[in-house]
Amino acid sequence: MNQNELYWIWLQAAVGQGTAIVSRLFNAFSSAEERYGATDEDYAYIGLPKRIRDALCDKSLKRAQKHAERALRGGGWLLTPDSPDYPEPFRHLYSPPLVLYGKGKLPSFERLPVIGIVGTRECSDYGKKAAGSIAAGLAAVGCPIISGGARGVDRAAHEGTLYAGGITVAVQSCGLDVEYPAPNRRLRRDILEAGGALISEYPPGTLTTPATFQVRNRLISGLSWGVCVVEAPQPSGSLITARLARDQGKDVFAVPGEITSPLSRGSNALLRDGAIMVLSPADILCEYQTRCGNILNEEEAIKAQQAYYDYFDKVVVPVKATSSKKEKAVKKEPALTTDVVVTDQPLAALPVGVSEACQRIYAALSETPVSAEWLFEATGASLGEIFSVLTELEIYGCIRSHPGQHYSR
Repeated sequence: MNQNELYWIWLQAAVGQGTAIVSRLFNAFSSAEERYGATDEDYAYIGLPKRIRDALCDKSLKRAQKHAERALRGGGWLLTPDSPDYPEPFRHLYSPPLVLYGKGKLPSFERLPVIGIVGTRECSDYGKKAAGSIAAGLAAVGCPIISGGARGVDRAAHEGTLYAGGITVAVQSCGLDVEYPAPNRRLRRDILEAGGALISEYPPGTLTTPATFQVRNRLISGLSWGVCVVEAPQPSGSLITARLARDQGKDVFAVPGEITSPLSRGSNALLRDGAIMVLSPADILCEYQTRCGNILNEEEAIKAQQAYYDYFDKVVVPVKATSSKKEKAVKKEPALTTDVVVTDQPLAALPVGVSEACQRIYAALSETPVSAEWLFEATGASLGEIFSVLTELEIYGCIRSHPGQHYSR
């Protein structure tokens, strides 16, 4: 740990994750040290809101030191944009992570296709089988698999990769010392033992919330060459990940689902709107054969997919049936709440000097809560820009967030 890393951790604590404010700071100052040494007058000159300026004017590094010490325990590591091992794909994000906390070893993001596999946490057996088998097929030919480390499709993608002896990265929506979700504790250990990695832009002790899920999604798409969606209802965080991938110039894939199932409405809609249909890992690999010099063995991938089908039917389904009998006796993990506390405190007015995008999105809002997808249609802004502006408006105290990822003035 060095002084420069402490400056980055300090900056992240002051401005948060995934905000448009990061780009202003990057453009105005050439180094972490300059950002740390700037004055309130300097911050005001580039249009930062008072709340952020106040946080930046607190120059104490005690909290940064504490985060660093906790992150480095037990073989953990941290990277900043100044680190030589900082993932190159993150440098091209609209709001790159200022600090990346990790455990394990990151794969190469340039040699072979890195595929993100995402979907609903409440997926069906079909969704688990599809996600796991596609991941197994891709992993069998050397493709790293990225997912979110959550239940459902995420877990199936990680498990399919491990089944095939591949490398997978879980992008967590909480601090790496937080056991969320608790049932995936063994999975996280298996990922590390297999040579993969756990990463997060959230410092130790940060709990998962609906907001951290949303902000985390840009990192999954950011690391991936393409994102494959398996079983996504409408609305869905997985659809946000797919749109972020499209905004970032990445490929978007989707697995077709039953037209009668609400779990597949979002993923089927992606196919209707031009996503690449995936029936086997070969449908993904063929998109990268030219780029990779025709070294991707599609037949081997399909063979691994078929092997996973047999494994799933003989092992996973019977184990699930046995476990379900014990569920009544097991205390379930409490569901992640999306409720917010609404107070009588008045909202702040829109500050003077905010960006044109901020003004446009704020103007589209009213006292009636609307979704990010609605704002996408109403303003023409990208989802990445919308979530960045919404975060900024929340920091200003101009809007409220509501259950179901809706927002109002």
